[in-house]
Amino acid sequence: MLVMRSRGLVLAILAGAVACGSRSELDVGPAVPPKAECDVDSDCPGHDDPCNLATCIDPKEHMDELPDLPAGKELPPRVCAVLDPVDCDDNDPCTADECVGLPMGAHCSYGPSTFDLDGDGHRAPLPGKMAGEEGSCGDDCNDAAEAAFPGNTEVCDGVDNDCNGIVDDGANFVPLDTQPSRISSDSITPAEPGGLAFSGDSYISTYTGWKDGGADMYQTRILPSGEKVEPIEQKFTFQNADSYGAPIVWIGDRYGIAWQDRRDGSYEAYFTVLKSDGGKAYPDTRLSFAAGFSVNVDLAWNGTEFIVVWQDDRNGLFEVMAQRVSVDSVPVGSNITLSNPEGFDDEAPAVASGTSSVGVAWANGQAGIQVLRFRTFQQTTLEPRSELMTVTDGMSEAVYPSVVWNEDRYVISWFVRSGATRAVYAATYDEDGVVVTPPTAVSQPPGNAASRYPTMLALGDRLLFVYADDRDGNSGYELYTRMVTSELLPLTGETRLTNAPFDSIKPTATFGPEGNVGILFRDDRENGADHVWFTRLACVTQ
Repeated sequence: MLVMRSRGLVLAILAGAVACGSRSELDVGPAVPPKAECDVDSDCPGHDDPCNLATCIDPKEHMDELPDLPAGKELPPRVCAVLDPVDCDDNDPCTADECVGLPMGAHCSYGPSTFDLDGDGHRAPLPGKMAGEEGSCGDDCNDAAEAAFPGNTEVCDGVDNDCNGIVDDGANFVPLDTQPSRISSDSITPAEPGGLAFSGDSYISTYTGWKDGGADMYQTRILPSGEKVEPIEQKFTFQNADSYGAPIVWIGDRYGIAWQDRRDGSYEAYFTVLKSDGGKAYPDTRLSFAAGFSVNVDLAWNGTEFIVVWQDDRNGLFEVMAQRVSVDSVPVGSNITLSNPEGFDDEAPAVASGTSSVGVAWANGQAGIQVLRFRTFQQTTLEPRSELMTVTDGMSEAVYPSVVWNEDRYVISWFVRSGATRAVYAATYDEDGVVVTPPTAVSQPPGNAASRYPTMLALGDRLLFVYADDRDGNSGYELYTRMVTSELLPLTGETRLTNAPFDSIKPTATFGPEGNVGILFRDDRENGADHVWFTRLACVTQ
């Protein structure tokens, strides 16, 4: 088969010849033969593409492929044409159709279109599909956990082993450590927690520490027993510039991590991929390129891509922006604007991935006047899916939202700085932005006490909350846990987790081995110095 890549050019030359021929006979000389478009194959764009190989040919040998010429007109002696383009589309969504070129020559490759990152022999579904449904191309309900696949035996290990939609069926979580362990060293203080994730072998904790007047990011691996792994407190960023972060997620064979730093002048959003031992698999990748600040970064994995969100003031007020990133740390497309500030800044975005959408929550307002917004977006394009929802009524100062996907709904949580009850609250929405459960108090701080800084773990039929509360009058806040139903009704009382003077705040939690829950938090129990600490909950079956 011959496909004329340059037929438009050939016709343009011919049209030019016709136009010249339309002049009066008084000012037109003898017809000039058309020039050759090429002399050799290398003159043709695409001559080195084996899947669409362009060559320099004599068009007279392929007259059947060309339109009829006006009478008396000539073809160029040589033109560029694509000979036998390779079409690899097999109309099967479960294959990643690809034309592979040199050095083997053009041929089609039909690898799977979905991942098996955890290596359990079961593939994740296509974005927007439920695991195992028709056309999903995968039946793995959790491709980040080797022990999660249809038909497996359910055990207490922090994953949905049998893919029935419930994590650790019927289990509760109780304090495991009598004393938490300190992660950050004396050489960096104050220190703030960033993120925590578990690979199946060890946790990686990320945090920011201040030294010599500057802020840098660090990471420490933690064994399931809670012991730190050498080398302890590895520096993550090495530029002479402040960096803060960083949310981190494990996706089955690698970590994704995002943060903000100002190595380039103003703060920008960055991303990279880590190996299971915490080493960087790729160089740091800058995601934002605009004047102003790109800060308060959050991160999610949608099954095929990472989604990074942050607040950005390139257009004046802060707005929420996002960037899709491939599994190999390559930005997909450009920055996408997710919000449109309404008179006040959009700040502190939080993101989670659902079945066929991505949910993003953020705060809008200023000190004393703060509401929460929520919206869902198409999972693969980040185009709006739902209408913009206002979660809170503006009667209290709602701040620092977090969001998780729980089986069939998004759960948004936050705390309030002002109002009659300074509690931790939550609300739930479906993928189309419809309210399932309106704002509901999760904690019940007595009297003038306050709860703040909630983090959540989704278990399908219920949720585990960890938050700070100062009800005990212990010179500051302590960490508490509580289990609630999907409808945000209490399943357990509020259990105190830490016991030391001063503040235990800003927890972040992740499932670990044997159903344990690892919790990273900030604590100033030692002489008032802010450090990063680690503690655990144990999974207990009924």
